[in-house]
Amino acid sequence: AADSPLIAQAETMTARLGDWGYSISTGPLVWNRFKSQLRQSGAGKDVRPLIWAECVSADGRFIFRAFKRNHAPFFKLERKDGWLLVEEPCVLVQRTTAKEQARRLIAAELPAAFVDEHGGVVVENHLNMIRAAHGAAVAPRVVAAILNSRVVDQLFRCMNGSVAVSAFELGALPLPTACALGKLERLVAAGAGREAVDAECNRLY
Repeated sequence: AADSPLIAQAETMTARLGDWGYSISTGPLVWNRFKSQLRQSGAGKDVRPLIWAECVSADGRFIFRAFKRNHAPFFKLERKDGWLLVEEPCVLVQRTTAKEQARRLIAAELPAAFVDEHGGVVVENHLNMIRAAHGAAVAPRVVAAILNSRVVDQLFRCMNGSVAVSAFELGALPLPTACALGKLERLVAAGAGREAVDAECNRLY
């Protein structure tokens, strides 16, 4: 019952990620079908970083790592694997979270500099990718900031009844219009702390 005012406000908000200029898809690599192509080193032709769910930290940062059992930090692309290569920055969102966790939405910007440095990456399918079209109205780091806010996390909990964070649900999240995000954009650009960002997101909702 305490969420009723938030739901009522969200029902008046017509913008979605698609209106901001973004599409959403699941990371394409099902790793256990490509075990022979996992690599511990980035040396060699057509070897690219492999991005796992643990690369998106609980506090919303991108950290390149592969610490879980059977995970490797790199992937060897074969000639037929061009469809696996991600060559543009995006926002990564963990696809499996539980209601007991502090946050259901755990997102991080995949930095353009990292993608450019390695000539692209491969994203595993326990992550959703929120990818900007040319001329997107909102910067990826602002998308990540609003998805990591407390108010949007609570709204997602009102919409979701499973451990899966689906691309469909992310696409259905009610959002402020892009033109209302000026203050949030300035806060994110200035490196404002979580409290200030959350306060502005609360105001937007």
